[in-house]
Amino acid sequence: MQTPGAQIVFNEKESEFLCTGAWSVLELDSIFANFKAGVLPSSKKISINGKSITAFDSAGALTLDNCVTVLKENNNQVELLNFSESQNNLLELINTQRDNIEYKIPPPPKESILYKIGKEAENKLYQIDGLVILIGDLSVQFFEALGNWRRFQLPSIISTIDSAGLQALPIVALLSFLIGVVLAYQMGLQLEIYGANIFIAYLSGMAILREFAPLITAVIVAGRTSSSFTAQIGSMKINEEVDALLTMGLSPTVLLVMPKVIGLILIFPLLIFWADVFSVIGAMLMAKTMLGVNYYDFLEHLRDSVGLTQLMLGLYKAPIFALLISLVGCYQGFRVQASADSVGKQTTKSVVQALFLIIIADAIFSVIYSWMKL
Repeated sequence: MQTPGAQIVFNEKESEFLCTGAWSVLELDSIFANFKAGVLPSSKKISINGKSITAFDSAGALTLDNCVTVLKENNNQVELLNFSESQNNLLELINTQRDNIEYKIPPPPKESILYKIGKEAENKLYQIDGLVILIGDLSVQFFEALGNWRRFQLPSIISTIDSAGLQALPIVALLSFLIGVVLAYQMGLQLEIYGANIFIAYLSGMAILREFAPLITAVIVAGRTSSSFTAQIGSMKINEEVDALLTMGLSPTVLLVMPKVIGLILIFPLLIFWADVFSVIGAMLMAKTMLGVNYYDFLEHLRDSVGLTQLMLGLYKAPIFALLISLVGCYQGFRVQASADSVGKQTTKSVVQALFLIIIADAIFSVIYSWMKL
């Protein structure tokens, strides 16, 4: 049998509100809103009769107490009749805890744009400080390990070379090939107007070997590897594996950071050279298809006009890019807190910061090359 919902009916002759039904959380509906919106007596002695209440819980007690408050605000004297001892106790508890029940979370303080800029600048300074400490610790551990090559963790270095380098070859090849095609196509549209088709080899080769191949490779590796390093070290922090290493007197920098840094520095020049090859192939195919420049002429002009010098200028960027990507990824991994949300947050930060530093480093290389007239 279905329990009737809560109701409160006013008997004007008796000046009495009669409560009926189940005053429980599932049966209250909008009873208080209807009570407050109705016509209420004023300046009278009012009684509330609870003899017909079939069920009464804390939600019902809170609703009834709110009704009593509304009546008192309307200058009525309220008396409760025929409520059981347990119901009266529950009403008394609700009344004594009114301040806690009505507590509202204060709105967050408004922060000015200058405050936000200053706070973010402070956070960045703390991050720079932590990154410098990590670099210092890594340098010390590296020079100490020179006396004992076993401390270099060769299996971990090989694993990093495989995961960060060899497994990235297909995606680097595909994107580099497409970049070469796009560059040759965009440059070819302009060269074809002036009949300078053969210069496609010089322009595309210069752009690919010197700028685009190293930069695209760094972007791909930052997306794949920096996030991987952060997630790996962050998961170890959450599982307290990093704390376990410290408890055993082992250095997390030696075991976790150094193999990743060394492995990425060793494999990064190969990745850039791999990107150079496929970018040139893409540009060469587009030059043949669009401008009618045969493969032999393209490669010969590329060798004579661009040469090995521009290839080496691109490869010189490899150690710096690899160092930035690996250090940022490892550092953000150590900043992970004990929550899954923190892993995602720091992983995102590692990729964004690695890309940011790569762009800055590439700009610095461009300025240096220009200053040296290379």
